Amino acid sequence: MSEYENVVVEKLRLKGKALGVKGDGIRKKKKQKKRIDEFSRLVREDDHDLSGRNITSLVDCSKETDGGGSGKGLYDDMLTAAERRYLRQWEKINLQRMAKMASKSHRDRIQEFNQCLANLSEHHDIPKVGPG
Repeated sequence: MSEYENVVVEKLRLKGKALGVKGDGIRKKKKQKKRIDEFSRLVREDDHDLSGRNITSLVDCSKETDGGGSGKGLYDDMLTAAERRYLRQWEKINLQRMAKMASKSHRDRIQEFNQCLANLSEHHDIPKVGPG
């Protein structure tokens, strides 16, 4: 029985609290609503500002701010400088890719595809086995 003398016979404690949750209970951390509240406040202010204007002035305003109605108004304000640079670069590369694809005809694309297929190794073909 001397082997069992060093055993601790207490409740299991996690981070200084007892395991049983009947007494105090475990309190969960509340989520911070600061950014969400601020965003909703800004949206409400924008809606309030826009409610007094007529439709034609709204269209003119959206064309001026969005550059033709691309829909980047409030979202662009929340981006960091690095994110803006990344998006500009991505759009530039995407436009170059589209211009390259638009310059090729269907026949050119088919010929390029066939050339790629011809260059592939044919390791999926089953080799002939036997004397024949």
